[in-house]
Amino acid sequence: MEFELNKEQKQIQKAVREFVRGKFDKTAIAEMETQHQYPEKLWKMAAELGFIGIHFPEEYSGQGLGVLENTLVAEELCRGDSTVGACLILADFASEIILHFGSEAQKTKWLPKVAEGHILSCGAFTEPDHGSDITRVNTTAVKDGGEWVIDGSKIFITNGGPRAGFYNVLCQTDPDADRDTEA
Repeated sequence: MEFELNKEQKQIQKAVREFVRGKFDKTAIAEMETQHQYPEKLWKMAAELGFIGIHFPEEYSGQGLGVLENTLVAEELCRGDSTVGACLILADFASEIILHFGSEAQKTKWLPKVAEGHILSCGAFTEPDHGSDITRVNTTAVKDGGEWVIDGSKIFITNGGPRAGFYNVLCQTDPDADRDTEA
């Protein structure tokens, strides 16, 4: 069994490493951290280079690559600076839900915007009383006509704010669902 990266994977690794070497300015990054600023310019550049949503299918502005290639991007970005690297690799956080379970209209509308660096994908999963235990969700969503009405609280919302294009919010839609996780 071979454990070597293939030629394309090595090229991706090299491209991300060169991007980091050329664009990750330690002084500028320290200033962004002090000012609590999102690395917007780096995010836009990373998206232009195809590093955001690299695993999205090509029809959604991705490169159609896999988890290993996405991991190589994450590794090289975080090798350059773990804070900025995490911001960039998490730009598509929560878009997996749309990628795997969304309608075609949702995929077409949102995934290209994430991959092209126009918006961040936001995930609101954590609750004040339960942390990230998805079996103990208090937030509810009730259908009211053609809309869902959400009631509850979330904390530690990843990518929330003005750059978020959409929010994936974990909600309980069936009040009668069995919450007992014991077998």
